[in-house]
Amino acid sequence: MAFFLFRYRWHILFWVLYFIGWTWFSVSSYRTPVWNALGITLAYFLGQASMIYLTIYRWMPRLLKPRRIGLFFLAVTITMLCCAAFTTLCVSPYVKAIPSNYSISIATFFWYVLSGNVYWEFVAIGLKILRDKLRNDHRNQRLEKEHIENELRFLKSQMNPHFLFNAINSIYVLIRKDPALAEHTLARFSDMLRYQLYDCATDFIPIEKEITYLENYIRLEQLRKGTMLILDYEAQETVRDFSIAPLLLIPLVENAFKFVSSYTHRENRVCVRLRFDHSQFQLEITNTVDEPASAKGPGSPAGGVGLENVRRRLELLYPGRHVLEIDPGGGHYTVSLKLQVA
Repeated sequence: MAFFLFRYRWHILFWVLYFIGWTWFSVSSYRTPVWNALGITLAYFLGQASMIYLTIYRWMPRLLKPRRIGLFFLAVTITMLCCAAFTTLCVSPYVKAIPSNYSISIATFFWYVLSGNVYWEFVAIGLKILRDKLRNDHRNQRLEKEHIENELRFLKSQMNPHFLFNAINSIYVLIRKDPALAEHTLARFSDMLRYQLYDCATDFIPIEKEITYLENYIRLEQLRKGTMLILDYEAQETVRDFSIAPLLLIPLVENAFKFVSSYTHRENRVCVRLRFDHSQFQLEITNTVDEPASAKGPGSPAGGVGLENVRRRLELLYPGRHVLEIDPGGGHYTVSLKLQVA
């Protein structure tokens, strides 16, 4: 009973107010005795409530469809006529109690009741359509939000194996070159994993943590490649005091180290710049390449899974607030990311 009252509380409140309002109107306007006024209101209630609930809970779900719209209007019309006839027959005994100067014929009264039924019927249909639309919109928004959250979690999980493979391979190379340095690097790698497992559980993190993680990865890669690589890294002091989506920058840096050139007669360079000015964060990465990246193949940076993940996450997390530019020309591969973070 309590569940019923809670679920239909607004319906109950409406019909209580309906009873009070129309009974008072009948007594004050037509000087109808109170008991007669209650009987008239009850007849109206039974007729109109039956008409409304039959329409919105039976005809609309079953017949309000493109191929059955004619049947829907036919069912609604018959329902309104039957309910108007029912109300007229129930109210007619009380008409005698109304003063003679307010008396009207049964036929006239029927058309009066029918006109009221038409009004309330279309009000009910309109409200039902509006409510269903609002509920559908709310449900679709909730489903879309859940879909986006699931997709973001999936994209994050895709990055982890890629990072693990690169980092473990780097440590493996260091073990042969310098065991002591490999031990130190392994401890740094442990910190990086802790960051991925715990700090990245939230949607946004302080940029300082993301930079620390980024710098640890860069040091690891620099140690692995040694003198074969020239690293130019700069993070301006202004890059602080704002939040960013976790693991958004690392795939871009990973691509630079993965596809950097391997020349023996000229320099191999990776350049990383981080800037922040007027609520805009900018990351610019440039690396030399062995051949023009415009000739896209399976090993082309532009075709990497990590880069595609970044594009998708930017669309989901920073819609209309990001610019990702890629320039593969001139023996260099350049990626520029701009984010409006405030």
